[in-house]
Amino acid sequence: MTTMRLFGMNIGYLWRIPLCALAYVVGAIAGGALLPALDLPLPQVPEQANERTMGVLLLVASLVMAAGLAPLARRLQGPYWLRWLTLAALCYICLGLTSALEGAIFTTMDMASIPAFSVIPCLLFAAAMALLFRPTNTGDSLAVSVRRFFHGRSAGQWAWRLVAAVFAFPLIYWTFGLMVAPFVMEYYKQGQFALAVPNPAVILATQFARSVLFLLAALPILVTWSGSRRGLVLALGLAFYVLVGLFGMLQSYWLAPTLQILHNAEMLIDSMVYAWALVALLVRPHEMRDDELFARYLLCMAQMPVAK
Repeated sequence: MTTMRLFGMNIGYLWRIPLCALAYVVGAIAGGALLPALDLPLPQVPEQANERTMGVLLLVASLVMAAGLAPLARRLQGPYWLRWLTLAALCYICLGLTSALEGAIFTTMDMASIPAFSVIPCLLFAAAMALLFRPTNTGDSLAVSVRRFFHGRSAGQWAWRLVAAVFAFPLIYWTFGLMVAPFVMEYYKQGQFALAVPNPAVILATQFARSVLFLLAALPILVTWSGSRRGLVLALGLAFYVLVGLFGMLQSYWLAPTLQILHNAEMLIDSMVYAWALVALLVRPHEMRDDELFARYLLCMAQMPVAK
């Protein structure tokens, strides 16, 4: 039975993932068509970029993004609209805001139109993901999930945990960034591939701003997650890596192999460690839903011997 269920799940992935990827590509086309109406330029790319190659890689990156977010989407509980907005917020904050902030300081390209460009593709992609990757049950209402998540800790405890979560990303980013900096810094100093070296203070301020945005994107996921803490770390870390790192790196085919390999490795580790930090700080260990406790109680009662 388990083998058949896994087989059916894999078959389901084979057609669901391309549909979700197609939704993003269609949204990207619509977003690009919308920019002239808003008097905004199309997103800028380096001179060596080929339009046809980038179109193919956009489809490839969209397929990878759908596959990377599927484990997360399948474990979000709640009605369709909630799961849709949760995934849309995650995608938009990562692709439309934080990546644009990072690109604005580390490249010479104009990133001003990225936030407007990303709205439609993120909404369509999230709509397809929430529709095609449904949870086994919708779970409790949003109000109940929020009360359960925040229950058991005082306002002071939540305050220092949220502050620590904001500081976590810049610390992780800086730590692993310093490890790869000696191997990639020359590309930035020489201005290759439209890269640039910002002031350290600008880098730090930008990472704090990105950290707040990442936390805002992650909180609805932490509240509505229906799996284990370990599963949450893996699914959220994979989602962050795909959205913030791999999606863009797959399309940036003009970058040197050294940059591709080291930055991908850095962002994968960043994302997993950051997801672990968020879960460790904000999600209570051994948390169990009331209905699960009640189900276990009934099971124990049913197994008790009946006196004759």
